[in-house]
Amino acid sequence: MNITYINFTTLSEAQKAMILEWRNHPNVRAYMYNTGVISQKTHLEFIESLKTKENKRYFVVQKEHENIGVIDFTDITPTSATMGIYANPCLSQKGIGSILLQAIVDYAFDILKVQTLKAEVFATNAKAKTLYKKFGFRAMGQKSVNGKEVICMELENANRSL
Repeated sequence: MNITYINFTTLSEAQKAMILEWRNHPNVRAYMYNTGVISQKTHLEFIESLKTKENKRYFVVQKEHENIGVIDFTDITPTSATMGIYANPCLSQKGIGSILLQAIVDYAFDILKVQTLKAEVFATNAKAKTLYKKFGFRAMGQKSVNGKEVICMELENANRSL
């Protein structure tokens, strides 16, 4: 499978516009902590800020030259990172989530060399919870964000299943 990671800091203007459109899509916003519409100014400032952030990395993921989604890593330390994921809302084919999560797992453990990959998922997001469990993530606790229950999950490199 031909997977390409395109760092947000190297995106073209057209790619930046595409990501803003995805991020503001109702199906993507519904599963974000910040569910408000993001302005172009805020979006561009965020991308620019990534150029100086050592503890954050954001990527457009392409499969066979098709933009399939976004993955990100925040709170990157020598031992762990927290992941984020969303699929291109304009695609309807099945399996995109698995491809993106495999890209996350590979990057976290093979490139970042962390030992623990962390994820946070809304308790109501059954599809994401099932996908994460398929990859070997385990629930480690819960918290509340904006009045919604969030499950904190982790995957240890030693327990990597796929």
